[in-house]
Amino acid sequence: MIRFATCAHPLHSFPHLIVPFLKNILDSLGCTLPALLGQNPVGGSTSRAENFNHNTFCTHGSEMPNLDSKDTAKLSKNVLFTVEDTTVPEPKSPTPDLQADRRDLRLQVSRFVYNQPRFDEAYGLCEPGPPLTPWENLKRMAKKSYRRKSAKMKCSPRSTYRSLVHWFPILDWLPKYEWRKNAVSDIATGITIGFLNTPQGVAYAILGMAPAVTGLYVSFFPLLVYIVMATSRQCSLGTDSITSMMTSKIVHQFALKPTGNSANDSALLPGLPYTAVEWSQVQVGTAVALMVGLWQLAFGLLGAGGLVVYFSDQLVQGFTCGAAVHVFSSQLKSVFGVKGMLDHFGVLKVIRTWINFFQVIKTTHIPTMITAFIAIIFLVVVKFGLNTSRRVIRVIRVPLPAELFVVIFGTLISAQVGLEANYGVSIIKRIPNGFPTPSTPTFAHMYNTTNPEDGFPTSLLSDTFAIAVVSLCLSITLALLFANQHGYAIDPNQEFKAQGLSKIFGSFFHCFPSSVSVARTAVQNDVGGRTQMVSVVQCAIVAVVIGALGQYMEPLPRACLGAIVMVSVLKLLFQIVQLVRLWHLSLVDWSIFVAVFLGVVILDVDIGLAVGVGWAIATVMLRLQKPKVGPLGRLPGTDIYRRTDVYLTAGEIPGVKIVRVDSPIYFANASYVKSRLYAWADLNNLITRWKETHKVDPTDNDSLKKEDFAYANNIAMDDDDEDEYPEGIVASLEPSVAQRRQSLLSSLSASLGTTRRNSVQAINMEDLSSQPRSYMSQGGLLKAEEEEEIPIKHLIIDCSEICFVDVTGVGFLKKTQSECAAIEVELLLACTNKPVRDMLALCGAVDYIQPHQYFVTLHDAVLYALKVQKQPNRYTASHKVNGLE
Repeated sequence: MIRFATCAHPLHSFPHLIVPFLKNILDSLGCTLPALLGQNPVGGSTSRAENFNHNTFCTHGSEMPNLDSKDTAKLSKNVLFTVEDTTVPEPKSPTPDLQADRRDLRLQVSRFVYNQPRFDEAYGLCEPGPPLTPWENLKRMAKKSYRRKSAKMKCSPRSTYRSLVHWFPILDWLPKYEWRKNAVSDIATGITIGFLNTPQGVAYAILGMAPAVTGLYVSFFPLLVYIVMATSRQCSLGTDSITSMMTSKIVHQFALKPTGNSANDSALLPGLPYTAVEWSQVQVGTAVALMVGLWQLAFGLLGAGGLVVYFSDQLVQGFTCGAAVHVFSSQLKSVFGVKGMLDHFGVLKVIRTWINFFQVIKTTHIPTMITAFIAIIFLVVVKFGLNTSRRVIRVIRVPLPAELFVVIFGTLISAQVGLEANYGVSIIKRIPNGFPTPSTPTFAHMYNTTNPEDGFPTSLLSDTFAIAVVSLCLSITLALLFANQHGYAIDPNQEFKAQGLSKIFGSFFHCFPSSVSVARTAVQNDVGGRTQMVSVVQCAIVAVVIGALGQYMEPLPRACLGAIVMVSVLKLLFQIVQLVRLWHLSLVDWSIFVAVFLGVVILDVDIGLAVGVGWAIATVMLRLQKPKVGPLGRLPGTDIYRRTDVYLTAGEIPGVKIVRVDSPIYFANASYVKSRLYAWADLNNLITRWKETHKVDPTDNDSLKKEDFAYANNIAMDDDDEDEYPEGIVASLEPSVAQRRQSLLSSLSASLGTTRRNSVQAINMEDLSSQPRSYMSQGGLLKAEEEEEIPIKHLIIDCSEICFVDVTGVGFLKKTQSECAAIEVELLLACTNKPVRDMLALCGAVDYIQPHQYFVTLHDAVLYALKVQKQPNRYTASHKVNGLE
């Protein structure tokens, strides 16, 4: 073993300079430097010079980057690093990799034991002053945000261009577009998506209870804005089944209803290509699009993009699967052509729809059903057969546009055979050519004409809010998925603004709310679309259809459109099989899927989404309410501490109890953490014996005033955790596990040259009286001795997993400290972060927990505790405050 020691004197760099020279000479002589000096490395084996690894760590000034000579000299007075390259003994294990002989770089670090104040002073705390109050924190954050935004908004050409690029990302990617690399694939993908979007637009418009031609408008006008502002490269904006279905609820509520007079219902309004009923549907749809766009624009401006983290994968899958049930059920009337089937909305919509369907199933129109079934079979064969076959895709290169074939052949057959005239099959009848005349969205149909005093309906706000959230949830989930797959980043807030402004712009051109389509986006990614240039080509295809080809789709049977909608949601319905996989992986995620799915199917889309989000948040709270709290023990030969119920060789330290809390401590879990901590540390028995000995009424103790602690700390909790054994880990182990534990301990004792009795390793510090300061080293300062019964004198709480505490949590720590002090057990906190320490200081915990009770690492706290136990009279209060001297 070769040691590099540093100190402030420049001559101490001599070993660093001469060792490589001596190593070369000894290599030629076949000798080693440790053998020549008469030294033996750790473990009794000689470390040969040829095995010396040049990847060593040294604290010499020339080896430390970003430090000047003064900093290096200062650090060298406080730190001693020892690096050796030697064979590390491995414990016996059934794993073949661990049985193989390996040579690892072994690091030994010797340094001072640091409590938190001493560590902050030695290494320079950035903000050494008193902690800031919450209002001071808010004020500082506001100033930082203002300075940051002010720096970005300076009046200069560069900042102006940066702001324009932020709002309109097309200014960034279009000049850099690689035409030779991406043009061919983007154009081919755009043509495919354009042909796919045309029939879907017509079908989803009818699903949304709007005129068929408005689906083509939705596939064109909002996309013009989205191309310019979007950060996602694969998302395909346009019509979507879930958004259309949610819009249909509002349209059905406020739009005019047919009078039953065919002459009046089919009469076109002057100057418009719509009837009175259709025009009212367009007006309601555009008003909904405007409000949804305003909601989404507000989300983007307020920076609500971070809220998408609450929509987990299981939540989105369960929601889309449940919404697909609604979409599928809504097409029963179109596919079977039944008469007398009503449109149901609200709670129990799906159940009432299916009950009504079976009540009128005898009125099924056979020609309509045959037409729909032929279309469904063709779509399933092409989409789930040919388009998923690698052999077929290798030949045709791009997926077949099955929906386009259904529209073309359905239109031709209907026109030639006369499906409406001869067989009574319902068709679209009218799709006007040309682009619509812009008009301002109106809310005239939203007011109650019979009771004007009712004013604007508040239900419209909640319904449009739900559509905005659902649309963003689907789009951001898809955008993040494909951005991660292709290796680029998206801005959720920019996506919110892009979709919001696209809906606002589309509302002036007879468009109902648009959304990102799951099916089209997946096809766009599979075909090879790489940028939003795909949407440019798609817009060109749809523009041709709107301008010249729309009227040729008038004979298309509505049964074909219903078949297109049904088949498009089959993939979403197949997500139900995820429940089998989640059942074996995580019951919590399984419950989230089930909760949102049943909520959407049984209640309604918006209510079910709220139920799913609420349950997802509740699962997090429930898991934090009963966190893992367990004892830690030291792994032999290391300064690593692990759960004694997880690692068989982890041994508890006599006289010291170490407990780790794996969550924040706040009002909801303070009582549970207290009960588990007291059980593991055996504080309940110690407090009981102390009360019996002292015969003191706790209410008379001035140091335990009720107002100092939270009421939650006095709640009795049941120990119902079956996976934890406060009575003793070893006694609860099965015989086979106990035997394996003993075997591992024996092998480790032999390899480390130590002995260990039973299940607990007695660890004490060696005498350091000859050292100027007490310090820590992994090379043997902690050694095994004969086990002896030592009363608990120190309780160490590992705070490494405690990211925050609230006032109730601080009250819990105060009470724990007061009760520990009464029974003469010193409480130590290890690995606390600065926010936790600041909260303790703000709540006056310094009157209970002194600064010297905070330690940087667990090992520092353990060494301090063992040193105090070994020499209790040596350490006074001044020593505890100033550190171990």
